[in-house]
Amino acid sequence: MKLNLAKNLRKGFSLVEMLVVIAVIGIIAAIAVPNIGRINDSAKEATARRNAQNVASVFASAQAAGLNFAAASTTPSDIVTAVVTGAKVTEKGPFENTWFGVPGLTSADQTAALKYLSYDSNSAQLLYNGGVGR
Repeated sequence: MKLNLAKNLRKGFSLVEMLVVIAVIGIIAAIAVPNIGRINDSAKEATARRNAQNVASVFASAQAAGLNFAAASTTPSDIVTAVVTGAKVTEKGPFENTWFGVPGLTSADQTAALKYLSYDSNSAQLLYNGGVGR
């Protein structure tokens, strides 16, 4: 009877083993949690850069088709708003009635994309400023 009782007491984890496991989990969490925040910020910046590239690309394509999004204003924020709203080409030609725009960008997306855009009034181009925001 005593032999069975001794075997039953040895089953399971000791208090020290449980504390070691909890400490290891705590260390892993302390390392992982700050990195999750950085990954989220990095993803937001990548999205802003991609949106800026899309806006600049649509601006250039529309300009080549005869549509001028910068006619009303040359401030980048107004141009981005015009590109997001979109417009149709009304001039006769191969792009007549073609719609150019970037629908679906929220005002927060537009503001984030503005960091990577500038307007060059000499060349009348909306420029994407690479990977470096202002």
